[in-house]
Amino acid sequence: MRSCLRRLRTLSRDESNPVYDIIYQFKLLLNNRESNQQSSAVYARIILSKLRSIFGSKAVGEAFTYFCLHGASTAWVIQCRLEMTEPTAYRAMKQLRSLGVIEPALKVSKIKHSKGGPRPIVWVIQGGSPEDVADALRLHYQMLSPKYRIAENVAQTILDEFHDKGRPREISYREIIVYVKELEIPFMAPDIATMTAQYLHEKGIKVWR
Repeated sequence: MRSCLRRLRTLSRDESNPVYDIIYQFKLLLNNRESNQQSSAVYARIILSKLRSIFGSKAVGEAFTYFCLHGASTAWVIQCRLEMTEPTAYRAMKQLRSLGVIEPALKVSKIKHSKGGPRPIVWVIQGGSPEDVADALRLHYQMLSPKYRIAENVAQTILDEFHDKGRPREISYREIIVYVKELEIPFMAPDIATMTAQYLHEKGIKVWR
């Protein structure tokens, strides 16, 4: 029996398999919550019930993941980042709120010449920080700009190319201009290129002028 246990302990772990991380994190939740086995079992059922409610919907699961990664967001950012329709994003966030996953942090001030209607809300995940809320608010205003959204897409295309081709993490401003002009977008190329360069800089890419 002891020899069997020794063999089991030496089995190699597939580090790329997310199941291992799920098991590990789930065990941490239970161990940190209760030492009593019966209480842990009850708590486990509550967790699993919540997870079924969240991941029973693809949109809710994606929104939940976004909040876990970023801490806070508005419905508009969820729409843009996750490519959801407005009704889908609102339904997903309504479900997360009803489950106690997120809560309102602050209302976004209206910008000039904006349409009427309720003011957007920055939502924060339980345990989120004021910095998460501030970042979400900044991103909300940025994502309101069509120019910024195009620049972000251009920058992501460049980042993907760096990853796929193993390029050095640097690029010239002239190269960015070429990328932008190839899109034939109805905006001035320098405007988009400047935003793209700033985004790349924030991601750790050296932009040569």
